[in-house]
Amino acid sequence: MKDGINIDSESAEKQMIPDDLNSLAVGSYKIPNPVIRNRYLYIFLLLSLLSLIISFFNNWINLYPAFILLLFLSVFIKFIENRNMLNQNEVIEFVSSNIPHSIGYYSIALTFDFKFNIRLLNPIWTVIIYDHNNPPKQKSIIEVDAYSKKIISDVYTEDVIDA
Repeated sequence: MKDGINIDSESAEKQMIPDDLNSLAVGSYKIPNPVIRNRYLYIFLLLSLLSLIISFFNNWINLYPAFILLLFLSVFIKFIENRNMLNQNEVIEFVSSNIPHSIGYYSIALTFDFKFNIRLLNPIWTVIIYDHNNPPKQKSIIEVDAYSKKIISDVYTEDVIDA
């Protein structure tokens, strides 16, 4: 089963919901494997070294800008290397005990917080949760740091009006 709100096709056609809003079309977000990402680091380092060697031995071509750019890119890839993190299918279970109402529908989005530290990009799961009523009476918004697995914002809960 895919994550998201499941809407049957007949109801979607009656409401004229665009195809790009179909939650069944897209699956869970997966962070790339760190082993594969480290391969790109070594490939870019090798290409950087190769461009430096070619520029050193050939006077008719200057690949020093390519050397600098590839070296910078390899360092950047190393700094955004990921660690074990909270997966999308674990997020709703993690936040369920921190909201004051039941869980009916929810939406999960992954955003990245840019910081000048050893790891440049910090992933943050933003979860919007509606209660089980139809139409929903309450919604909550909560943010979770995917690496530290801690809630980084206050739980914002409000009543849904005119749902």
